[in-house]
Amino acid sequence: MAVYRISGPRAGDVLVTLTGGRGKPRYARRVTVRDPDGVIDDGLALWFPGPRSFTGEDVAELHLHGSLAVERRLSQALLSIGVEPAGPGAFTMRAFAEGKLDLTQAEGLADLLEAETTLQHKQAMDGLRGVLRDAADTWRRDLIEAMAMLDAAVDFPDEEDVPGAVAAGARPAIDRVRMSLTDVLEGSAKARRVQDGIKVAIIGPPNVGKSTLFNRIVDSERAIVSPEAGTTRDIVSERLEIGGHLVTLIDTAGIRADGASSIEAEGIKRARQAAAAADLRLIAWPSGDGLPPDWLVELEREGDLRLATKADLGAGEAQGIAVSGSHPASVGRVLSAITERLDAMAAPGLAATERQQSLLAAALELLEGFGDGTAEPEVLSERLRAAARRLEELTGRIAPDDILDDIFSSFCIGK
Repeated sequence: MAVYRISGPRAGDVLVTLTGGRGKPRYARRVTVRDPDGVIDDGLALWFPGPRSFTGEDVAELHLHGSLAVERRLSQALLSIGVEPAGPGAFTMRAFAEGKLDLTQAEGLADLLEAETTLQHKQAMDGLRGVLRDAADTWRRDLIEAMAMLDAAVDFPDEEDVPGAVAAGARPAIDRVRMSLTDVLEGSAKARRVQDGIKVAIIGPPNVGKSTLFNRIVDSERAIVSPEAGTTRDIVSERLEIGGHLVTLIDTAGIRADGASSIEAEGIKRARQAAAAADLRLIAWPSGDGLPPDWLVELEREGDLRLATKADLGAGEAQGIAVSGSHPASVGRVLSAITERLDAMAAPGLAATERQQSLLAAALELLEGFGDGTAEPEVLSERLRAAARRLEELTGRIAPDDILDDIFSSFCIGK
């Protein structure tokens, strides 16, 4: 099945030319699609008169068989009657231009199209539903209210008590915006991790069960497993969902303090680099072997998980979460522990993109130290006006062309 979408003032005429009529709005009808040379295909047609359409314009859709022959024939027919091919994000750009979406919703739609996990889906849907836009509109209204009060103070410069009283009256609205922006920005790092994913590396000495654990977690024999120490010489990685989070799980070469060959030494170098770049590390050390050596302990960071591998073979007290590749329940314990760590590191939020975070941070900076008695009402009002402009840039009320091009060029052709 292939869907062909036409948006613009001639969309209805295109339906008439190709199918003989527009049909009842928002109802699917079976049609025969024709060009001057005959029948192109049998399929479905839908007619969405503006403004009740995705783009806000007249929109027509043809749902046809997805063969290359139909695609070529229909494309030629559309070009012959003056329809231009859409570029990446063209339909979403038209929806933005017609006021059907603001920029934060467009970014939410882009994230939804790329979502791989349940948490990414939730965060993207919040963006698409306009949760950040609604918050920004509330902040902007509060700033405008405070600006009006400060402008009143400017209008009565000779009244001794008016400027101070008005500035004090404006402060509660400013404090609300400042506190709300602070909360959103504090959660933005976690929101960014939901969007970008989290790197989790398994590190430890050779032959301690790292690759076996990796294979069990990804449910595939991706890494080579052998009784011979040092089998893994390079980085092996897999993207998967753990507890709703997008995770890149990394299996690394065994790290040893000395005695490595030149090839193994390169693998150890890459393992250390992967460990340094990872957001979370799983430190593997065999159960019953006592405490890990100092050089391995030095690689640990706060929040890392220590795993006591080969728990079915080891004896004595385990130094970490006991895990055995031959016991699925123990792997489940590891996954539960990983999920707990991931939940602390990443959570859906309102500002997940660099653009959103930078604009909110700029607005907050303009509000810091507001009303401390050192600035005149005119200066304070201008700072509020500048903060409001940052929020207008966020939603697209002010939208430089280069920003629009950057956002919409990331979309696929169909959106």
